[in-house]
Amino acid sequence: MAVARGIDVAAVEGNLDAPALHNSVGKRHDERVDEKRSFSEEQHTNDVPDTEDYALYGEGVEFPTEEEIATLRRVADKIPIGAFAIVIVELCERFAYYGLSGPFQNYLQNPFPSGSSTGAPLNGDGGTAGALNQGQTAATGLQNMFSFLAYITPIFGGIIADSAWGRYKTITVFCVIYIIGLLIIFLTSLPVALRHGAGLPGWIIGAIVVATGTGGIKSNVSPLVADQYRKNRMFIKVLPSGERVIVDPNVTITRIYNLFYWCINVGSLSAIATTELEHNVGFWAAFLLPTLVFLGTPIVLIGARKTYHKVPPRGSVVTETFRVAKIALRGFWSNPIKYIRESRGTGVWNRAKPSYIFGEEDAKDKNTLRGKNRWLTWGVSLTSDDAFVDEVKRTAKACQIFLFFPLYWISYNQITTNLVSMAADMSLHGTPNDLFQNFDPIALIIFIPIMDILVYPGLRRMGFVARPVFRIWLGFMFGAAAMVYSAVLQHFIYKTNPCGDFASGCADANGNPTPSTITVWVQVPAYVLIAISEIFASITGLEYAYNKAPKRMKSLVMACFLFTTAIGNVRSERALNASLSAVAVDPKLVGNYTGIAIATFIAGMAFYMLFYKRDREEETENLIGTGKRYDSAETLTNDNSKTTTTSPA
Repeated sequence: MAVARGIDVAAVEGNLDAPALHNSVGKRHDERVDEKRSFSEEQHTNDVPDTEDYALYGEGVEFPTEEEIATLRRVADKIPIGAFAIVIVELCERFAYYGLSGPFQNYLQNPFPSGSSTGAPLNGDGGTAGALNQGQTAATGLQNMFSFLAYITPIFGGIIADSAWGRYKTITVFCVIYIIGLLIIFLTSLPVALRHGAGLPGWIIGAIVVATGTGGIKSNVSPLVADQYRKNRMFIKVLPSGERVIVDPNVTITRIYNLFYWCINVGSLSAIATTELEHNVGFWAAFLLPTLVFLGTPIVLIGARKTYHKVPPRGSVVTETFRVAKIALRGFWSNPIKYIRESRGTGVWNRAKPSYIFGEEDAKDKNTLRGKNRWLTWGVSLTSDDAFVDEVKRTAKACQIFLFFPLYWISYNQITTNLVSMAADMSLHGTPNDLFQNFDPIALIIFIPIMDILVYPGLRRMGFVARPVFRIWLGFMFGAAAMVYSAVLQHFIYKTNPCGDFASGCADANGNPTPSTITVWVQVPAYVLIAISEIFASITGLEYAYNKAPKRMKSLVMACFLFTTAIGNVRSERALNASLSAVAVDPKLVGNYTGIAIATFIAGMAFYMLFYKRDREEETENLIGTGKRYDSAETLTNDNSKTTTTSPA
């Protein structure tokens, strides 16, 4: 009989026992740290208090052995009620965001239809809705401003939440800001306001306020929904069939984010309703609907507040992080090659650990550097300080993965730009060309449950766990496949259009459009492929940002991930895509899609080759900063004590 060894996360978190650290993450602590382990030796145990384990897991829960971790099937736990409430909040927010922004282009670009005071074409008039008459260039620029602000402001929302208010209070305050912006846009779109010239200034002010509100919510709502699931340790569950399975927190977080993303896309379908209201009633009605729906957000937030688990803010966590990074970066400019070589291990990050700093000082003059680096202890235990440095290191590694996402978003953003234009060059048979982009959220609503209920569990039954890096790589590959399909489709549009390679705006002698004979419904697979790519890349990105962020910095790290959308967004960051603009016109559109496909494929392959090893460390890394550790197989009894069991040799 041999005692089963688990994953010693205490070592990963800064425990100065070098062999244990080597066993758990495959990297040995700096030798100088091991030589100076005299600081607070009694504080180096990071086991969870028995009372907390008992409250979370209940009586008689059994934790798995190493053998069971390697052999038993993994399943998701139940999703807490608080998580469902927060998902409803996100659904309302996304309904408001997409419903509001859907009519923006027509509202800003076009003049009033003849005889209309609401912006809607009169009955029998086949014209386009409009109101402010700013033209396409100005309207697009204002849209770009709105989109860019919506993905920049999450950074500030994340800093406020992590440092001062906490996620729940930050979301609540920014909901009020959001409502103010919605009301400004709605009130200034009323016919009486438009007649007095309040439309444009009202839209600009309202758009800035709404973008600020959505930014404060976006960076905090996705971490808050995952915060509701508090279990960090895998545990054994016996199914009614008698099968022993492992309830895996990582699988549960994946399920939570699948549900979260599913609700985002349900909310995004609001654009269908608001564009119909814009055309048939007027812009005031189109802007009123998202305003009314969003008013449900504070009701749910406040009404369910007792069900939420709220992580308190750290305080000066952002400042502390920059200080850790500053120490870790010392020596980069003097010898970059040596620094990069050392950064592949743990050396550069160990320099920022108090155990390293104080150990180095004890070898010198205690009064020389000790006071200078006193801030690094933060008034907490030595082990906790070392653990925070490990958290920052893990965050930096996560942000390396985020750097590849802008290239993925370029593929994704074709569904709202070039693919919409492509649809206009095909046989529409009376269908609006901008309707087809809604097949992306529709496909997501269909395929997310299929992946969560059938595909992922089926793979786990076969012994294959789809880890985050692998899933993100699949997302890049499906994104590239969507662009390949689009390139082939564009080629045949040119072949079947009377104007050949100049299909856009092709018309006969009487000025009537002469599109390709290919039906627009052939375009649907491109949207489906993009939707599948989102399931693998975008949802996993949210999950990865949450799991890899320190407990005290999850909102800020989530904001950094969201910022990659702004960088890769064709609408909001035109400078990045300037190289594409030259080929995003006839007769070069085949090259446009082909180039994006190649870039996405290469980025995906480079991403996987650089980061595939991280999947091996996934479970261990996710426990850094949680204060948890996997020991031998344990069972909690009703007197809150732990019983250690053994496994056969």
